[in-house]
Amino acid sequence: MNHFITTASLAALSLIQFVSGSPRAARWSDKTLGPDGPWNAIAVTLGDGQDVTVYPGKMWESFFPGKGYCSNTSTAGQPCYAQQVGAIYDETKGTGKEPQIAVDAASFYTSNLASSGTQGTRYTDKLHLGTDTSVWSGDGVDNFDMVIMSDTQIQYPNGNKYPLFAGCLSFGAAPGIVNQTFQVTAGQTAGAVNMSMLAGTLFDKNAIDSQTFGMHIGSVAPQNVPGSLWFGGYDRNRAVNDMLAISIAEPYFSFSGAPLTDISIDVVKGGSPFPWNSKGGLLASGNSSMGTQLDLAIDPCLPYLNLPKSTCDAIASELPVTYNNGLGLYLWNETSPDYPRIVQSPSVLSFTFVDPDNNSRLVNISVPFIHLNLTLDEPLVDKPTPYFPCNAASDGNYALGRAFLQDAFFGANLKTSVYFMSQAPGPNVNGESVAIMDNECRTLDPSNNDWVTSWGDYWTPLPGPDVETSQDNSSSSGSSSSHSSMTGTIAGATVGGVAGVALLAFIGFVARRYQRYGKGLSICGLSIIKDKPAAYYGANIVDAGDTKSPGEYWPQQPVPQAAQELPTNSGNTWQLSVGPTDQAAEMESPYTVHEMPGDYAGRNHY
Repeated sequence: MNHFITTASLAALSLIQFVSGSPRAARWSDKTLGPDGPWNAIAVTLGDGQDVTVYPGKMWESFFPGKGYCSNTSTAGQPCYAQQVGAIYDETKGTGKEPQIAVDAASFYTSNLASSGTQGTRYTDKLHLGTDTSVWSGDGVDNFDMVIMSDTQIQYPNGNKYPLFAGCLSFGAAPGIVNQTFQVTAGQTAGAVNMSMLAGTLFDKNAIDSQTFGMHIGSVAPQNVPGSLWFGGYDRNRAVNDMLAISIAEPYFSFSGAPLTDISIDVVKGGSPFPWNSKGGLLASGNSSMGTQLDLAIDPCLPYLNLPKSTCDAIASELPVTYNNGLGLYLWNETSPDYPRIVQSPSVLSFTFVDPDNNSRLVNISVPFIHLNLTLDEPLVDKPTPYFPCNAASDGNYALGRAFLQDAFFGANLKTSVYFMSQAPGPNVNGESVAIMDNECRTLDPSNNDWVTSWGDYWTPLPGPDVETSQDNSSSSGSSSSHSSMTGTIAGATVGGVAGVALLAFIGFVARRYQRYGKGLSICGLSIIKDKPAAYYGANIVDAGDTKSPGEYWPQQPVPQAAQELPTNSGNTWQLSVGPTDQAAEMESPYTVHEMPGDYAGRNHY
């Protein structure tokens, strides 16, 4: 009887949790993935208990290597990396079904990388975010929309093909898609298969309050920053500074259209490992046809920074790296003395985006070079090799992948078809502050945490002048990044210098006018400097030793206690100090002054 009551109580508690609508957290794997990272990844439960490691990051179908993947892609005697990290889904042990519908797995999973392989197969099975596969778990999706890959591989510029290291999980689909239906026989509804989306189904079951997600994948090295992925909400502490909201464009296949306007290299604090503290204009460098911005996709299933080769080359020209034609990537020169100075110092690669709804508002997301010092390993190279992840062989498929998302918050409202980006914190994450996303939201509130502080002692400032670059990460069109702030400083100094010269000229004019004609200064009827009083010719004997300097015989303006602010373009105005009302004063003299005879006519002097 007691056992029955306990079981019933647990079921009731699970039911309360199920209908509460609070955000649902994904499980982050204790394994790190990728001979091109390493990267954080999540784990999901498929079928009745298969724990599968997977990258989170797509819309619509989710892609998993199937049971035959290793035998189809690995040479005899070589290890299968996906199997080693638990990324294989064995469909023969699942509880799902195959509707006999083929799909081009290579192009849909790896649309931002060259790939090869035969078609994948659509499949459905149960998915749970947690390990509890019971009906009371509240985070399960029946008939989950999947594609099983049998031999899809990545193909690099040298023609070599390498197996995938894990599949890619879909968040759901916009606009507000709960499921999609496929006809087994074209034109016939009989036998059609209904497949369910993750966020849409959880929302439809009242398991979450909105068809939304918020994610920061974190980083593995040099200090582990655990990943954060919530459905129906987000961790506000994973978003700092300004938030950017971008519409998901039709046909809603991907998170495309991120409006990148520039890339710069900046030093946040301490001395600089470069001959300068900031250098911008790298996005369009050497490419006159690019225009004012480059629209690209955000793709968490992609490892690299897919940028034009001219952009990658412009960035690489400032770094101790060598281009590897076979991989289309850049290898760090470990023997260069600049290599450790750059990757260990507070030096960053800053990406500047323009707000699609306000072209005077720019948002910066900075990725420290300490996170761009990644490692290639087998089977891509023979031994661990540090590399800079700019993919110069992207062939027009421009996108920012996991290398960028180590330091960017990324989320979306799939109901309103909007995705969000902001700066993510460094290793000193300020705890967890989970917030529910509204189902109609079109923007998000970031935290007030300071990004530079979040890095604390995890980087090593170089000796030299401390630049203390402001990392507000938001600006108007006049200051797109810290390099623009420096330009603003120079411009401000120029304006200040001109204003100073004008002020000195004005003071000289007033002094000359006062000395020569005895005229003071009035502004709007207010006497600022009194006219010089007439000379007094009466007797005035002073005690011996009670002498004064010539300047002390005239009423003096009080000395300002603080420097006055010069004119600025923000509306401040500079004013002369107004002292107390001056009084007429007798001029003392150390000598006897004789009174002139009353009949003295005097002389006129010209």
